[in-house]
Amino acid sequence: MRLLHKTTLSLLTVFFLFASTTAFAQQSDFQIKQDFRAELSELTERIITAVSSDELRELEAEIDRLEARYTEHSEMISGALYPETFDGKMGILSDTYASTLEDVELIEQLNERIDELAAEMEVFRERLSEMNLEMSSLEDQLERAEASEARQAALIRQYRQNIEQRDNFVSEFLEELLSKYRTMDRDTEQEITEATERLDDNPLEIIQTIIIEYIEMTDHSTALETPDYVAMRAQHGYFDEVWDKIGEQLVNTFAPDNPVTAREEVEDLIGAWLASIDNKLWDALSTSFNQNGIELDPFTSPDDFYAALNAFVDAAYEISLERNDEEDHQIFRNFSDFWNNTVKASWGDLLIEGNVLSQSQIASIDLKMNDWSEASAPTSNLMFILLLISIAVIIGLIILIVMMRSKP
Repeated sequence: MRLLHKTTLSLLTVFFLFASTTAFAQQSDFQIKQDFRAELSELTERIITAVSSDELRELEAEIDRLEARYTEHSEMISGALYPETFDGKMGILSDTYASTLEDVELIEQLNERIDELAAEMEVFRERLSEMNLEMSSLEDQLERAEASEARQAALIRQYRQNIEQRDNFVSEFLEELLSKYRTMDRDTEQEITEATERLDDNPLEIIQTIIIEYIEMTDHSTALETPDYVAMRAQHGYFDEVWDKIGEQLVNTFAPDNPVTAREEVEDLIGAWLASIDNKLWDALSTSFNQNGIELDPFTSPDDFYAALNAFVDAAYEISLERNDEEDHQIFRNFSDFWNNTVKASWGDLLIEGNVLSQSQIASIDLKMNDWSEASAPTSNLMFILLLISIAVIIGLIILIVMMRSKP
């Protein structure tokens, strides 16, 4: 009986030990599952809320450590996650990491682009202000140098150089805008739009400032002449061409609330700038021709100017056909010299770039001048004189022969 009692106690002890071991194992498996879920959830949250690519790259190592720590329990965890699996959960975590990293890097690139744009706008604004101060100083000096022609001539040269530097600087700015915004896609445009509130000045505002200052310079400058205004019209033509290419992108990006109004404002300024240039250019061109003895019909537009040139050459050609004297040929030589050596040689490219004359219009005037040249060249009298001499000699010989025969 005592032996039976001991056997029973032994069996009970083994049973309780087995039950305890099983319960501990089950509790341990449950803890592993709970720990995995908790760590997975926490790591996912840290990835989603990360604000920099550096922070995310540090979390990449933690993803690897999490996977390594629970790989040996993957089957058990998969069973608890059914129908999902351990590998599936780790794949989702990796995908979340990759997409978050891509988004954060895009934001960082955008921030960097906006910072660069802000710095460029600041540099441009400062340089433009410096040029304005230099030009204002030169204008003051010009007013005070009226008594000294030599000093005034030197200041005018410096003033023109300042305008040329300004034009080159603005052209470089436009080239940079053209390269950045001409092929910009809609997504990039939207991203930049969302960040423009960080800019003190944006390209659209800078463009408006540039045009306003060009208008003021054109209206108030008194030291400029025909080639200066021709150059201004060429600069306006290039500016207008660039605006046609990127104006829509700029207003959509930097004035998204009212792009139509913003575009109209810039285009109105561009039109006012052209009117300001033309107000000076046509008078200057007419004066230049008059100073060279060429009286053209009045003109106030490119078409009028071309018509005035044609009218002058056509009328001179008709007169040369009728009279064909040295005076007409001198008029031709005078026009030809000014046309070839000044209008075409010095102003030609600028006239074309500024849409004052086209290449075909210049060629058309050249063809008419060829006809005028032939018509105005005086016909030589040498042959007529030689003919008269020959006739006189022949008559003299005949008279001599008759007289010799009439002698006894």
